[in-house]
Amino acid sequence: MTEACDLIGGLGGSGVPTVKPWDPATLSEKLEQALGARPVAVAMDIDAAGLPFLRGQEPPAGARSAAQIAEVAARCHESGTPFVLKGVMTPRAALRAAEAGVDAIVVSNHGGRVLDGTPATAAVLPDIVDAVGKSVEVLVDGGIRSGLDVFRALALGARACLVCRPFVVAAFGRGEDGVRAYLAQLRSELADAMEMCGSATVAEVTRDMLWD
Repeated sequence: MTEACDLIGGLGGSGVPTVKPWDPATLSEKLEQALGARPVAVAMDIDAAGLPFLRGQEPPAGARSAAQIAEVAARCHESGTPFVLKGVMTPRAALRAAEAGVDAIVVSNHGGRVLDGTPATAAVLPDIVDAVGKSVEVLVDGGIRSGLDVFRALALGARACLVCRPFVVAAFGRGEDGVRAYLAQLRSELADAMEMCGSATVAEVTRDMLWD
C-alpha cells in the first residue's frame, strides 16, 4: 500500500488506490494514506468481504454495513476525492451503494473465485444499469480481454471496464512496450467493432447492437 501510494503521488495522482474492508482502525489509517496521494479516486473492494477466513487475518477484514460505507464515502468527499465501491452484483446492492453516497460502482464477482454459482458480470450488468440510472457511474470487470469484450461491456450499459491480468502478462513480457502494445490492440479491436456496428463514438454504442 505504501509503495503504491508513493507511486501514485509521484505520478500526480494518476491511480486509484484500493483499500480493503479492514477493521475500523486499520481502514482509517490506510484511507488517510490513500488520500494523501491525492489520487483521481479511492476504491474499496467488497467482492470477497464475506469470506470467513478474512476475519482471522491480521489485520482482520469483513463485511461492512451501508452506514460504514457511507462514512468512507463522506471522508473521501471531504478531500474532494471520488469513492468507488467494487464488488456489486445485484440491483439492490447497487441502489444501496448509491444511497450511501458512492460515486461509482464496479460490477465484479472477484473473478468468480469467491462463491460457486455466481453469475457472470455480463449477465447482471444490464439490470444494475437500469436500476441506478445516472445516480452513479457503473463500471465492470470480469474476463474482459479484447476490444470486442470492451464493446460488449459498453453495449450492456457500463461507462467503462476494468482489465487486469492481461496487463500483468504484457508488463512482465515486454515492460512498458508490452503495455503500450496491448493498449493499442484493445483500441484497434474496439474501433473495428464500433465501425462494423455503426457507432462513430463510444456514446453511440447501444444494447441493441448485441445479439441475445
